[in-house]
Amino acid sequence: MRPPRARYFNTTGPCDPQHHHMLPPTPRLPQARDLVEMDRYFVLHAPRQTGKTTTLRTLATELTAEGDIAALMLSCERAKAAGDDYAVAESLLLDSLRQAAERSGWPEELLPPDPWPQVTPGSRFGTALSEWCRRCPRRVVLFLDEIDALQGNSMVSILSQLRDGHNARPEGHPFPASVVLCGLRDVRDYKVASGGEPGRSNPASPFNIVAESLRLGDFTADEIAELYDQHTQATGQEFTKDAVDRVFELTQGQPWLVNALANEVIFKMKVTGTITAAQVEDAKERLIRARATHLDALVARLHEPRVKRVIEPIVAGTATSMDSAIDDDISYVHDLGLIRGTMDLEIANPIYREVLLRVLGDRTARLVKTDPHSFVLPDGRFDLPRLLQEFVVF
Repeated sequence: MRPPRARYFNTTGPCDPQHHHMLPPTPRLPQARDLVEMDRYFVLHAPRQTGKTTTLRTLATELTAEGDIAALMLSCERAKAAGDDYAVAESLLLDSLRQAAERSGWPEELLPPDPWPQVTPGSRFGTALSEWCRRCPRRVVLFLDEIDALQGNSMVSILSQLRDGHNARPEGHPFPASVVLCGLRDVRDYKVASGGEPGRSNPASPFNIVAESLRLGDFTADEIAELYDQHTQATGQEFTKDAVDRVFELTQGQPWLVNALANEVIFKMKVTGTITAAQVEDAKERLIRARATHLDALVARLHEPRVKRVIEPIVAGTATSMDSAIDDDISYVHDLGLIRGTMDLEIANPIYREVLLRVLGDRTARLVKTDPHSFVLPDGRFDLPRLLQEFVVF
């Protein structure tokens, strides 16, 4: 028998406790279990690579293991290719659902029907869920991950079918007891797409949970220390307190960045002794220069007009637009994880801020021909008067 592989800090895809250092996922979202037990339909939203998929996958496994619920998570990502063709989107989603159920290892009585009922396109998804719930001896709970992948009419069709099935449950119509939409968007977008009004008070929408949807938060400083301690316990290699504090300061607890800094120090820089704050700083510079996939995806967002309208004034220190669309743009940029909140407009963390500043300044920097070292005085101090003079000339 081969010895178990050493665990590492994950920077790609969902976490697996057998292979990755990770915090227990479900305590990060305690409200989700309560809402499932109440048979609620709700939204879980958070920026990419914050642990949504890992959390829901773990919750689905835990709920199913308890014996009263058949909880299944499936990704809607494959249906992105369907675009507005809702009939194709339904087929792709039902294929994903069946494959997810078959991979789950469930007994046959819990599996969805094969074949699916043949009905008119535009009602196939809802009818299939109804038939599955009619046959299944347990309450069915469905986690739809990457729901944002659905486009246009396909999104409207799927959400409308979920709405119709949800509203027919009081009449004894079999349908999933709870459905969770997991993606980047806040609840308002799903309420509108499923046929409801965007306002807070909208009991007709199946996705109207109190005032807003659930948002998966970032790590606290204590949670970062707990995560890094798993590496210490496994290998004996320690992070100094200053190093952990610097990680929190640079990342503000953003999960991908927390893992990426540790991965950079341990596996790419190959530091062998105690890990210090200076080495964390070096890892930060390396990540930014390499423009890892996660950071490159953020940079790509800067080309979206609604993102630029929010980010550029923050970086420039000027007032944001006051037109009626700016609130929606700010909420969208917050959902992407680029800013901390929707009131005090700040870039989410120092690493993101530095990446955005470098990208936004790239074009201007190409026009600057002066050697940066010429602004350093012989004693090492910064020559501010010369900088100001050169800037006026520029």
